[in-house]
Amino acid sequence: MGSRKKPATVTRKKAGLACPLVQTLRQYGLLETIVSCLAPSDLLSLALSCKATYRAILPRTGSLENLLGKTLCCGSGIALRQRVHIKSSFFYQFKCTEFAQCRTASGRHSIESRSCVNCKVTTCDECRIHCVYQSIYEAPTDPGDLPNFSGFVMLDPFEVGILSPHHLASEPELSEAASLPKWQDRASDPAAGPYHDQGFLDLPLQFEQSGTPQKISDVIDVDLGYNSLKTWSGTSQFGFPAPVLRSLCNVTEQRKLFLCDCCFTDASKGYKALKPELPNLSWLDRQTEGSAKKTLKKCHCSLRSQILDRWQCTKCYAKEQSTIENIHSMAPEPEYQECRCGQPANKPVCMWCWGEVAERSDAIEQATFADDLSVNEEPEDYIQEE
Repeated sequence: MGSRKKPATVTRKKAGLACPLVQTLRQYGLLETIVSCLAPSDLLSLALSCKATYRAILPRTGSLENLLGKTLCCGSGIALRQRVHIKSSFFYQFKCTEFAQCRTASGRHSIESRSCVNCKVTTCDECRIHCVYQSIYEAPTDPGDLPNFSGFVMLDPFEVGILSPHHLASEPELSEAASLPKWQDRASDPAAGPYHDQGFLDLPLQFEQSGTPQKISDVIDVDLGYNSLKTWSGTSQFGFPAPVLRSLCNVTEQRKLFLCDCCFTDASKGYKALKPELPNLSWLDRQTEGSAKKTLKKCHCSLRSQILDRWQCTKCYAKEQSTIENIHSMAPEPEYQECRCGQPANKPVCMWCWGEVAERSDAIEQATFADDLSVNEEPEDYIQEE
């Protein structure tokens, strides 16, 4: 009995046909629609499923960056915030409510989304880094009273009090607050807020300290090239740095890299010219690329320009801040101001913008403040002695 011949088959390759999914992905309008329903990890999984889908989704350099900006926010920022932010005992004692949900999980399309300035992944306003997150609400016990608000400073763990403009509306310079809408509970009112980076920052709730609330908009607009938060404050009766600004002050002070005259001259060529070498400060590469200046530019960074205006996801911010903290931790104590090369240092450089920090030294500021106090106290002491 002769062997049977196998029936002839025509493969898709021989017929010149592609898989229907691949054909769909090659149509960019349909690809964008599909991607808009995917998280970034889903997009990468689809692209890496086979060579055909990879070529259809990423036909050229830059395709991935463009498509990542059209994906859904994956909620990684909220997940990071929940790991590091610790609610105080008052949250449970007074039955507070919290709103800390990303646009995708909450379904609130009023929450803005943009691409992260670093990784290019779509990031909603709740998942990006803020100077002050207002996320917790405490209902008033008396209908005539104002509710209480609180939240967190960046990725600092401690819950801090936040006053709305209406809490201080009796102040003459804040009389216009009476015409503003009152802050509401974001957890129960989808139209409320967000109130991030607004109002007045108060002390951590479980700290037994005294301090004056600081207007957040004033703090985040301080020109850090000429002013240090260690010596800047709307009020000074509680000393420097102002107690409510300590978390923000730590962030802004850590960005300073003190150099000797020789290293400061080399710094004009970029951070990679320094010896010993610095870790990779990737956010500076585009700013200093091709730079051949004889002198450094002046720093004019503010918390608004470097934190809020950049629209950076919390994951990328945490990575950058960790790099800066590691460099800062290897430096001697600030009192010694020793350069990384071992020589005496007197030139601070900003690791956010790689510009010269021209502010007056903290010692001069504090000495001036101390002198002012002593001058004001001398007449009173003299009268008491008499």
